[in-house]
Amino acid sequence: MKLIYDIVKKLRKQEIRQIRQKIKNSPFEYEKMGKLFDLVTRYDEREEEFYSQKLYGKLPDNTFRVTKSRLKRMLENIVLNDKSLTGYKSPAINARLQVQKKLLQGEILLGRGAYLASKNLLLQVISTAEKYSFHNEYFQAELLLYRNHSIRISVKEFEKKTDTLLKTNHLRASINEAMILYYSISNLLFNQAVKPEQRARIREQIDKIKAISDDSGHSQIKKRYFLSEIYFLQISNLHKEALEFCHKYLRLIQEDRSQYSEQEIAVAYGQLAQVYLRLGELDEAQNYANQALDIFSKEEMNYLTGLELPFHIAFEGGNYRDAMKYIKKAFKHPQFEASRMLASKWHYFHACILFKTGDFKEAYMKLNDTTPLLADKYGMNLSLRLLEIMIMFELQHYDLMETKILNMRQFIKRTQKNQELMRPITLIKVLIKWYKNNYDFAKTLEITRSELEKMEESVRKSSMRNDKFELIRLEEWMREKV
Repeated sequence: MKLIYDIVKKLRKQEIRQIRQKIKNSPFEYEKMGKLFDLVTRYDEREEEFYSQKLYGKLPDNTFRVTKSRLKRMLENIVLNDKSLTGYKSPAINARLQVQKKLLQGEILLGRGAYLASKNLLLQVISTAEKYSFHNEYFQAELLLYRNHSIRISVKEFEKKTDTLLKTNHLRASINEAMILYYSISNLLFNQAVKPEQRARIREQIDKIKAISDDSGHSQIKKRYFLSEIYFLQISNLHKEALEFCHKYLRLIQEDRSQYSEQEIAVAYGQLAQVYLRLGELDEAQNYANQALDIFSKEEMNYLTGLELPFHIAFEGGNYRDAMKYIKKAFKHPQFEASRMLASKWHYFHACILFKTGDFKEAYMKLNDTTPLLADKYGMNLSLRLLEIMIMFELQHYDLMETKILNMRQFIKRTQKNQELMRPITLIKVLIKWYKNNYDFAKTLEITRSELEKMEESVRKSSMRNDKFELIRLEEWMREKV
């Protein structure tokens, strides 16, 4: 039933009416399928037993599963129709779907021996693929034509086509390599802090993407190269340089119609908002964040991830009431549980808001929902440990704090061995002196002045995405307590 509900939730009202009309005109054997569809659209998602009892008055058996399978197949067919291939706001997506349809039709006709009809479709595919830089579809169409040229042209002509196709295949492989590298880089940078030894490898991968972009002149790869630079420059704290690439990316999307879509524009606005946030220009950041959210559909995963930006802007500006509004929106999002890491991150954000607003008991309870983030040993793990220690102090759980601080020291010794990660090492030194001085804030701040200066310096130089991870800094909290 999950597959059926996944489709039904995305159907437009017109499509639902179309399905009902089609069911009414179907033979008698589909009667139960129509009743099942009515139940699915009437109730929230239920277990199979509920629907089987309603339809057949018994537990699910093979008869029920056949009915369910027929309904799923009909829903899939309704979604895949000619209108569905042109129903996107992006001209590039519409073109790709049409090209893929013609490619399949051309291959079928070729298999049936209708060479001229097939060639006509495949040449249309090649023309559109060149316009929109669809390298895979372009290669597949050329390969189908090449296969049939072998018995229709001379050996010399065929050798020329062979050389051309081999070059096309090499270019296609390079472009796919660049795409794979981009997705690998973005997945890593968005889900955990970067270890020092990983940075050099990521830099090599970005340079490889740039080389492929320069060699191929492929707009899509240039776009991915710009994004990779934006991500990497931000974790390197080179925000002004990242801003330049943000504007390059936006210009590319606006000027190259093959790459234009509202979603891509939203991504560009989101990156601009992120960089302006890091530069401390909150008004500019808020402006671009709002523009990005206005473009995304509220049911999309992109909308959920996009909510992080205005949350951070509100939190950074001390507008905790507004920040809480974004948290509530995130919790209500239909895809909130789709990613355990993303959901846990929002629970961490919630705990930080509760801490800032003085609800320490609820903040402490909220940490139970952040467990998956402990896997990120170079970012969120430390932030969670620090937040827990601060909450414990506010709740006067002094008997538990010693163990937590000593455990954190052992964790840092075990995992933070590279001197580039100066902040975690300095943090534990400050915590140990604070503990040894009976949690006296004024005295600790005085005797750890040099450590605190190192910590502030490390924030400026660190490769970690500090604005994402450590929302509440230990040194700022300690100064507030004096």
